[in-house]
Amino acid sequence: MYSDEELLKYLKMLTWDTTLTEHDLLKLLKSGQDEVNHNDLNTLYIKILNWFSWHKVRRIIPHDKLKEALADTIIRGLFPRPLRDKYRYVRSLL
Repeated sequence: MYSDEELLKYLKMLTWDTTLTEHDLLKLLKSGQDEVNHNDLNTLYIKILNWFSWHKVRRIIPHDKLKEALADTIIRGLFPRPLRDKYRYVRSLL
């Protein structure tokens, strides 16, 4: 996993179309499921999977949340379609 400083650098790339800051996104990423807005968290997972390579995704998303990040609702939000198939395959390997 990346350090918080590295994570903030990557998360800042995802804030261009939202009012959330990279610090808000870091809190979303690190908090427990009961503490977050699920729509924001799902949107964050979709952005991470769409934007970064799988090797970076594995270092950005905490290991214990990878299966949550590869849920059907998240994968359906990915674009283009072949990316959905890629992450369905990745999920089957986990």
